[in-house]
Amino acid sequence: MLNDFSQLAVLSGPHNLRGAVTWRSIAQAMHERPDRRFTDAIDPHVEVVAYDRDLFEVLPVLQRRDFVFVRDQSRAVMGIVTTADVVHRYGEMATPYFQLGEMDQTLRWILRRAFDVDTVQTLCKKVVTSFDKLTIGDYQRVLENKAAWQRLGWRIDRAAFIARLEEIRHLRNKIMHFHSDPVPQDTVDKLQRFNELLHRYRGSA
Repeated sequence: MLNDFSQLAVLSGPHNLRGAVTWRSIAQAMHERPDRRFTDAIDPHVEVVAYDRDLFEVLPVLQRRDFVFVRDQSRAVMGIVTTADVVHRYGEMATPYFQLGEMDQTLRWILRRAFDVDTVQTLCKKVVTSFDKLTIGDYQRVLENKAAWQRLGWRIDRAAFIARLEEIRHLRNKIMHFHSDPVPQDTVDKLQRFNELLHRYRGSA
């Protein structure tokens, strides 16, 4: 309870895994007899996988068992992976893509409400057949135009807004290269704050 663990490995040495003690195994042991000992709460039926195993192969096991123990190259038990770990990792990886997608949708909605395709095409200096084809660079070219910006009626400094949009354009290029390392939290926060700003002003577009 002090460490908020849902399961613990029981070992008699780093290579000899006896099983696991979980909240479920404790409850089952206590249900059978309140004076049960720690040994009675050990669940010997645990899953153990190699550290270099493909995660997608392990997902069905995690879904069924909620956790797996992991052996290192020396076959010593080195740790545990839980369904919560996978969800957390997925959130780290997916959140920036969701934030970028939300930004795209919101900016397109704003431009579609304020301008027609011909106007956007003139400002972008290229053929535009649909708002859905616009890129972050296109948003910049439209909103850099003073008359177009004034049409929105936003009480935001235009230069600061465009500078942040340019920064996000570079961030997007890095994120879309699918690096294995998680996107830094300050980048995620920056995207989230920008989306919050867009939602605050979209009603006036």
